[in-house]
Amino acid sequence: MGAKKILSYGRSVLVMILVLYLILVWMYFKDNARQLTSSGLLLWFVTIPLLFLGSIMALLWWQKKLDKQTTDSPEILDGTTDKTDAIKPPNTYQLFIYSRVCLPEGDCWSEVVDNDADLTVLSEDLTDIDGMPMLVKPIARLPDAAALPYPNISDAYSADSEFDDSYSDRYLDSNSNLDNDLDNHLDDERFTERKAALNDTTLRLQALIYEQLVLSEEMLSSLADHFYQHHQQDTTQSNAAIHIHPEWQQHYLVSANEVSSENNSRKENSDDKMTAASAGHLANLPIYLCLPASADSAFLIATIKEQLVTYGIPDTRLAITTIITDSTDVANTVADNSANNTLIATPTEFINRHLLSLSKSTAPDLCLILIADSQISEEWLDTHLYAEQMTNVIPTEAGALLLFSNQAAQELLNIDASTRILLTEIGTAHRTELLSDKRHYLNHLTTIKSLLIDNMLSLSPTDTTTLKTTDKQTIKPAKKSSDINSKEKYKTNVPITDMTITAMSDINPLNQPYDLSTYMSFLEAFIAQGALVNEHHLGHYMPLNNWLKPFISLSLFIDLAKEDQQESDRSFLITQHKHCNMLWLLDSSQKSES
Repeated sequence: MGAKKILSYGRSVLVMILVLYLILVWMYFKDNARQLTSSGLLLWFVTIPLLFLGSIMALLWWQKKLDKQTTDSPEILDGTTDKTDAIKPPNTYQLFIYSRVCLPEGDCWSEVVDNDADLTVLSEDLTDIDGMPMLVKPIARLPDAAALPYPNISDAYSADSEFDDSYSDRYLDSNSNLDNDLDNHLDDERFTERKAALNDTTLRLQALIYEQLVLSEEMLSSLADHFYQHHQQDTTQSNAAIHIHPEWQQHYLVSANEVSSENNSRKENSDDKMTAASAGHLANLPIYLCLPASADSAFLIATIKEQLVTYGIPDTRLAITTIITDSTDVANTVADNSANNTLIATPTEFINRHLLSLSKSTAPDLCLILIADSQISEEWLDTHLYAEQMTNVIPTEAGALLLFSNQAAQELLNIDASTRILLTEIGTAHRTELLSDKRHYLNHLTTIKSLLIDNMLSLSPTDTTTLKTTDKQTIKPAKKSSDINSKEKYKTNVPITDMTITAMSDINPLNQPYDLSTYMSFLEAFIAQGALVNEHHLGHYMPLNNWLKPFISLSLFIDLAKEDQQESDRSFLITQHKHCNMLWLLDSSQKSES
């Protein structure tokens, strides 16, 4: 990098000297034209300028040569000197993904991509820096938060510890003995007072989350049926007290309740997951709720719990973790929310910590991520628009819901709308600060290009059966023939020349021209092989939210993959992350089985 900078500076200096030289020579001979002879004209205006131009062209050729060496050997730039790392292919993981997206343009691929209408409106409440009404882009079909059906939300919301602490001193005395009617009255009064104090962001996110769950009714019903069957088995013991002698019923119920409470507390530990895995069912439903810092997470969690109860999923089966998506001070946010089950993470950390481990597990496992954000509020404008002077940004809102499950969970739940995806992380094995993010992106696309072309766009998941098991029993190695047959199942006999490739990215064409150019050069390799390539760039949907940008692209990719496709169709999505890129490849064997 130092040599290229020196060459660039040297060319600039020589160009400036050449221009200055020509100006001075022209000015001198303008006043002394009689001193200019034919030999002097050849020397001052031809020979010396050509020497300067030759030096400039030599430096330019040298710099291009260094750039070509850099492109041809990306592994050297990454600091990778071990040949085994360059030969070893990256691990590929199989996931089943169910997704729903909620955007102003629509909630499915055909509505969103083909919608060219102007959906911006003038806000009656928000103004820009100059005090003029601001253009916003809301989701017009969202219901009003006040009209949402949550009859029992006050009970769940008043159980929040922060809620009780803020109101206990006002309503309760240490020696008071209130009956149940008065308690219920106070709970309703507390709920009404705190709900009236909710900001616009929280109320808008409440409607957005409600809409996403309504769109996912089919998937939630499947989960409810599964939990109902096993929850019914758990309650059989307490109901069996009916058949016990009357004198022993009270004792039996007390002991059953003690056992039930112990089991509920044990669900938060990893041992309960091992028990559920051995029984062949899901222990709980982990939900990762991604919200802006200005939202009231306790209120939104209460609304989610009540809405899921209406589908038949008990709140005892829910494990909700809040992720702050727009925190500027991570350390302070972690400290302030450590007691509220709040997590700070990046999409890359979430994928590595949860999705990859989920795919490796042989026991049924899944997780639900629910992302919602609304920029149409004074809180967001104060934090982003006014503070950073972003005058060309139109505030909008969006949401994405994705359910990730492994093979065992998919066979258990049999969710028809789930799509089988092969996930491959392409990262820099030996990170170096000498490379810019643009150079990292170029090197990662080069790796993806070789990976896809060498395997004819049909990857096979890495054998992870020995990486994580439900017990510590020794697993006998399978026969080589069976391994070969399982890998051949994911291969294709369709040549690249006959393929129709749909290539997607989360690039924002307006703000990432270099990345767009690099991605188009990456696609030229497939076009040169004779494939028909259709590209889509989806990074302009909520580009300021680092969580929604990749996961909205993934949701739209999943929605397109559910459409009828031919055997020769191939689809993949590449999402950008810090120091790595994620390749989401539609499993080609899924079409042959259907």
